[in-house]
Amino acid sequence: MSKRSPVVLVALGLLVAMMPFPSSPAFADPQPGCPPGYELRSVASLAAAGNAPVPGLVDTAGNADRYVCAHALPDAVCVAKVHPEPCLVETVYVFNDN
Repeated sequence: MSKRSPVVLVALGLLVAMMPFPSSPAFADPQPGCPPGYELRSVASLAAAGNAPVPGLVDTAGNADRYVCAHALPDAVCVAKVHPEPCLVETVYVFNDN
């Protein structure tokens, strides 16, 4: 074995030791989040505002953590597409599971 071999092995070992490795998914903290334009809302708060049962159904079909992502639509959508004047819900939302 030449004198160069131990130096190369040590250098290679140091290089591997300094490489960043991605964390294992088993140990990573879950990062549920909402897409841009959506806000994380509890199913209970949305039900209190008159939006039940849709948020609960979306959550149950997803991760069932009692939270959904809600995107508020303009008031004109309620009048034009969903309900007659006055609107029966505080705000019309599009829902996604978080």
